[in-house]
Amino acid sequence: MVDPKGSSSWLKSLDISDIWKDRGECGALAAIVISILVPVFFSALFFAKKKGKIRGVPVEVSGEGGYAIRNARKTELVEVPWQGAPTMAHLFEQSCDKYTLNQFLGTRKLIQTEFITSSDGRKFEKLHLGDYEWETYGEVFARVSNFASGLLKLGHVMDSRVAIFSDTRAEWLIALQGCFRQNVTVVTIYASLGEDALIHSLNETEVSTLICDSKQLRKLDAIRSRLTYIQNVIYFEDDEKEDSFSGSLSGWTIASFIEVEKLGKESPVEPSLPSKNDTAVIMYTSGSTGLPKGVMITHGNIVATTAAVMTVIPNLGSKDVYLAYLPLAHVFEMAAESVMLAAGCAIGYGSPLTMTDTSNKIKKGTKGDATVLKPTLLTAVPAILDRIRDGVVKK
Repeated sequence: MVDPKGSSSWLKSLDISDIWKDRGECGALAAIVISILVPVFFSALFFAKKKGKIRGVPVEVSGEGGYAIRNARKTELVEVPWQGAPTMAHLFEQSCDKYTLNQFLGTRKLIQTEFITSSDGRKFEKLHLGDYEWETYGEVFARVSNFASGLLKLGHVMDSRVAIFSDTRAEWLIALQGCFRQNVTVVTIYASLGEDALIHSLNETEVSTLICDSKQLRKLDAIRSRLTYIQNVIYFEDDEKEDSFSGSLSGWTIASFIEVEKLGKESPVEPSLPSKNDTAVIMYTSGSTGLPKGVMITHGNIVATTAAVMTVIPNLGSKDVYLAYLPLAHVFEMAAESVMLAAGCAIGYGSPLTMTDTSNKIKKGTKGDATVLKPTLLTAVPAILDRIRDGVVKK
């Protein structure tokens, strides 16, 4: 019996018919049993070794037993990216200390806004955008500290909540981290929500301070009588002077984001850092099937997610550049930017409508966000991938 793969000589010479002749039926049966048991024995040894890594950990949730499946790379529960960073406030401060001089947040300079009229009379906004202007980790930490102090000096009550109602931008993240530095829970609301959903979200969480951009600020006057708890409004100033807010909403304290930072710089307040079990954000859903619902997420939740994602992205570090454009009011983008700041990456802000050279809001001849930024990392959803593909196909 010949083994084409060159097995051991004793296997080559094994011939059942010879055993049958020399040793009779008993010998033949013994040979058959051995040929079955030997592979079973070695298989048992192999699988016994594999059982050393247990991925299913017994857990009990709401009184019911089950198993939590761990990452194959980690046999223990991943809770923090490194020791001493149990909350987002601790993690942010330590990252800024470690990567002080590295580029952190980048925003494109708005050179000009134009409106073009189509043949059917509709107007479309077109943006002429310049290069990215960057702030370092050290500079951003100073702004966060100033905003945290200014928030309290403005009159925000510590036991009440702050809501952010704006599109994704650098100031969004600065405001978020500023609130965390004083252990203030942040309510995140989609900028696309309608009036009823906005009123419901703000009243249900008893928000006393609302942070928004100047465009959203103009909408508040129509619904202010239905907002029960609002006392302070902080707005992001736009690049264009004509878009800056100059109105008055009686009964509320109105201040620009820059004014709050200045107030905090002049009158610094000691930080009050949270614990891992404190609620970091109450994140509202999009409300596509009714009124939006708020999900309570602790600092420990976000930090653990950050730590877990860092174990599966190879060689993530300060050399990487991330393009941020999804809503920070969604946990996907918040988790992604938390990972980036923990790893010391640069975050450049853009939008779905300015991402590529052929995006809807990009003026002809102006480069898209991705072309200018040259990111190494990008989070994506199917609709955005379709837009990117269309941009490639058009060329």
